[in-house]
Amino acid sequence: MSMESDLNPHEKSMQFLREICNIDGIELIDSNSIYKIIVRVRGRSGRHYEVEASRPIGLFLQTPWTTEVTGAAWKRDFDSEKTRAYTAKLCLNIHSDKEHLPVGDRLASLALSLHNDIKLAMEIPLVAQFIVCPREELYHVFKFQEELVVTQDMIDESAHDGNPQHVLDYMEEEREIEYIDFLPDFWHFDSDDEPFELDSIQTNWLQDISDDIMQRFD
Repeated sequence: MSMESDLNPHEKSMQFLREICNIDGIELIDSNSIYKIIVRVRGRSGRHYEVEASRPIGLFLQTPWTTEVTGAAWKRDFDSEKTRAYTAKLCLNIHSDKEHLPVGDRLASLALSLHNDIKLAMEIPLVAQFIVCPREELYHVFKFQEELVVTQDMIDESAHDGNPQHVLDYMEEEREIEYIDFLPDFWHFDSDDEPFELDSIQTNWLQDISDDIMQRFD
């Protein structure tokens, strides 16, 4: 009997995740805890993402893993509390009918989707909004979600009025993405902070997305 066949579903899924993290642009970060798993991804757009799964401490708890996606314009924005002010949360999660899958499979799916973030942005507008948002403006954004962009000022003003719940209610439902059960094409890059060179069709698409978003705010 092989060693791999002796692995339980969680261990097999984590083995699969580690294999995915060998792809250029997808990296498994040491969290120093068995209750937290962190994967960082560089998208084809040049934007960076941190996917974190966590669960309460306790070997006998059956609490499921929860996942959270944070986006950044620069990879180094994840490195300190000061630069994390320029990151924003993205309301993304695996489709509900795939939540039974082991956490490693779910994280691998999210990582692969974010690795091809330009394609993902065609399906999920909040990803497109994040991609075209200037880094300086990310300082003011708390979360990108399907209904609206939640800014820190909105939360602060609501808290000042004594009723932050009407803003926080918008953040309860996350945008679901389909589970990826195949490996897409991958792209290679060298620089940490420079975006990929996109062909004219992709560049025009990004400009169209930017123009559309700006018109919505006019």
